[in-house]
Amino acid sequence: MTGPCPKWEPLLLDRVAGELDAESSRRLDEHLAACAACRAESAALAETLSLAELPPPSEAEKAALAGAHRSALTTWKQSVRRRRSFAAATAALAVAAAAAAFVLAPGLARRAPDMTAPPAAWEVPDLEEAWSVAEIASPSGDAADEAPAGTAESSGDDVLFAELEDVELDSQ
Repeated sequence: MTGPCPKWEPLLLDRVAGELDAESSRRLDEHLAACAACRAESAALAETLSLAELPPPSEAEKAALAGAHRSALTTWKQSVRRRRSFAAATAALAVAAAAAAFVLAPGLARRAPDMTAPPAAWEVPDLEEAWSVAEIASPSGDAADEAPAGTAESSGDDVLFAELEDVELDSQ
């Protein structure tokens, strides 16, 4: 055989891990006495596991690890205190802003228009009535001011515009 016996391989792993009971250990020892392949596998597993073990800590490592839990706890407590003080400062700022808004708001507030009331109706002016009020008169009779009949200036528009120039418009 080139490798360990498939029946005994799980027991070899259990022995290296230290989880083999007394009866199984006795049977494995009897098999290892007769099987060279399983002996070689057992030795290889033991060597591999020994390489994975860490050496015992030095005095400097022990000293550094001795205060590690206190250092971690202190650091954690400081971070909690910082978060709490930041939250308290934020809450105090919010209260101060609310108080300032409460004090200053009445002076700054303008009366809002009443949006519930219907808008005032806008009346369309009666243009016929407006034109009838302004009497359009014929020219005063001065022949020199009038243009000859049949020309573009005597169409009557000049009379209308002359009357409109006299009308005063409200500036409001």
